[in-house]
Amino acid sequence: MTTTTQTDRYRGLAALMEQYLDGDQRAFSQLYHRLAPMVRSHIRGKISNRATAEDLIQATFMKAHGARLRYAAPSGSNPDRAVAVWYATIARNATIDHLRKLYRERAVRIDTNRDTTIELLDSLRDPTPDSEALALAREREVGIATRVRQALAGLPANQREVVTLHKLEGKTMAEISEQLGVREGTLRVRAHRGYKALAALLGGYRAQPAAA
Repeated sequence: MTTTTQTDRYRGLAALMEQYLDGDQRAFSQLYHRLAPMVRSHIRGKISNRATAEDLIQATFMKAHGARLRYAAPSGSNPDRAVAVWYATIARNATIDHLRKLYRERAVRIDTNRDTTIELLDSLRDPTPDSEALALAREREVGIATRVRQALAGLPANQREVVTLHKLEGKTMAEISEQLGVREGTLRVRAHRGYKALAALLGGYRAQPAAA
């Protein structure tokens, strides 16, 4: 994005912010309309669940509203861009708080029914997190990840193959069917048996909280 394009993108935000701080609700509506796509982009870059992301967007604007009287553009900064950066920072912090809470809960306890086993496999899909929040989460879940992968290795090869492709690599059953040359119905049966076997292999396991 060129400097000119960035300037156009942020133009007028400082004036809207001033009107909003003076109590102009129409100015807030315009700010929301201008900033929500940017906030959504920041959050969806880290949160894949659409409903959770939308909740975090609303939380971002609520937190910003509560802190609005403390807003001040840094000295020497572009006042329009400073507004966007302020909201982006609040969005980032809200996302980090959510991820920390999520992974802290998962590090304390794992229920070993089929649904939570699948959910846990989903959380292991990205092996190379690129933010401080996901890096912290990776530290906290390393014991869980090791235990789950050991359980996965204990599955029969055909079950392990479909579970790995489906949940860890994120492929659809149709894509797996085409790749392996196996009917989708057969793959679904293998996946069902694999998840059931994983639940049994993980039975009774409780992860310990990560050391401080």
